[in-house]
Amino acid sequence: MAWYKKFFEKYYLDLYIPRERFKPFYIKKEVTFIKRVLNLPKGAKILDLCCGHGRHLLPLAKMGYQMTGLDLSKKALAILAKSAKNKKIKARIIRSDMRKIPFENEFDAVINMFTAFGYLETDYEDFKVLKAVAKALKPGGKFLIDIMNRDWMLANFQPKSWEKVGKLLVLEERVYNAKTCRSTVKIQILDKKGRWHKTAHIHRMYSLKEMRKNLSKAGLKIVKAFGDTISNQKFTRNSRRLVILATKQDS
Repeated sequence: MAWYKKFFEKYYLDLYIPRERFKPFYIKKEVTFIKRVLNLPKGAKILDLCCGHGRHLLPLAKMGYQMTGLDLSKKALAILAKSAKNKKIKARIIRSDMRKIPFENEFDAVINMFTAFGYLETDYEDFKVLKAVAKALKPGGKFLIDIMNRDWMLANFQPKSWEKVGKLLVLEERVYNAKTCRSTVKIQILDKKGRWHKTAHIHRMYSLKEMRKNLSKAGLKIVKAFGDTISNQKFTRNSRRLVILATKQDS
């Protein structure tokens, strides 16, 4: 079984929901950034690709956008569906692999936030995602993707770290393969009952140059690159994030 099928069902939400960027004040800043950068009118159709439990999708839907959420995790989508029902927010929710977006010329924008790209087995499988995004967008549609900046990660590389996440104690051990540009993180989790759990994730790290080439090949052109998801800060090699706004080119 691919690592991401188990990780996002069993461990992801427990490991990340307690963190700062999952808190309401940070989500509000990110949603404001998304709205400003996309610059779309109310009623525009937006696909939240790898939407998780909907921390961006729900507030964007509340703002008047026609939101569709696509994710592979049953657990995350169940939380999203329940939240949408409780808040009386309309959204189309689809469980699917990110390579298989079941739409063509449908969306004014696609967003892919918080390093939800680079998890697949090969570079070609990652490229299939970009092709699927381009296919799903209307001509001139916008693609906003947020990933970690590889240069920053290498400059600040930590082979090992301990962190308290909510009620969990988490040990992460990292290895970076310079040939494949893949970061492997082995994770050990000590829960509140004193039990240890082991998991891992593998992430293909991309540079801006690589992303520009792959996006162009998929029919998407970079318009601007930002250094974070809450401001207009221009991307540099020292930026922690690589946030790209691209548009679908005429075929």
